[in-house]
Amino acid sequence: MKHLVWLNLVTIAALGLAGCGRTTAPLQTTRAADTGTEAAQIATVLADNPDAVNEDLYQNQDPQSFEPGGGFAAIHPITFWRRITDVRSSVDTEFGPPDSSGRPTTAVATIHRRLLGTFNILAGSVTPDDTSRTLVHKPLDDLWTRRVALVRRSDPSDPARSYWRIAGTSGVDVRTHLGVTHVLSLRITTATFDTTIAEPLELHRLRHVIDFAPGTDVQLVATTGNATDVVLFYGRDMRSRFVNNGDGTFTFNYNTGRALGLHRFGVDALSHGTLFDDALPYDSNAWIFDYRVAPVDLPIEG
Repeated sequence: MKHLVWLNLVTIAALGLAGCGRTTAPLQTTRAADTGTEAAQIATVLADNPDAVNEDLYQNQDPQSFEPGGGFAAIHPITFWRRITDVRSSVDTEFGPPDSSGRPTTAVATIHRRLLGTFNILAGSVTPDDTSRTLVHKPLDDLWTRRVALVRRSDPSDPARSYWRIAGTSGVDVRTHLGVTHVLSLRITTATFDTTIAEPLELHRLRHVIDFAPGTDVQLVATTGNATDVVLFYGRDMRSRFVNNGDGTFTFNYNTGRALGLHRFGVDALSHGTLFDDALPYDSNAWIFDYRVAPVDLPIEG
């Protein structure tokens, strides 16, 4: 079986990514006089390479249909969606050891976003023959996190100059502020690939992104430890529900399709009360990962 190689803490230390200095800067393109600072240069690199930072799955506001299973429920969710009204972003940059000139050669940038808005449910009554509908709005306060590893390289045309490049990235972890629902692990298997991810923010080299052949059948097994959770799959053209195995694990099978290039998928665990009780708060934890279909070049070096 082929296993995905993640950069663990030992590997990061060996690469010089363990920090000896830290700074925080807003996540935006910075081209004013302070672009000479390392943090400002890194912020510019991140802003210039949105595919290595952003994802387009979690904040999708299209309503999702839902077919509830059995069990106690105060409401029956028919469709639901998130509405993000405020995004607050920052970057926490941790630098590695300096070179002979005193400048760091490596850095890890942690992108933080606080997503504020509402989780909305079009709900039906649990009373037989009652066809009324209720629109439920729950406050949403999610913390979105991703890590990006960077290296500083000399300019071949001018050794006195250097520039920062993205060398690795992590998945995305989105969890409700003060929430208690968590994805504990995700196993990904195909006929030739088997790996289990327990920490979505572990760094991996860009060239080691999950790689599938066209038309690959993939099985995902998510573990939350709570059999009452609802686990959802987010894909490029699909949003579906995992099968609840009744023991705190959830299974979903899908095919990657034949569209070549870089794609993403997400696994989102929702508490039972998020969907089935209008009086209980919204509570979610989502992991989002990049993958490639067929060997294709990435837009940036790894």
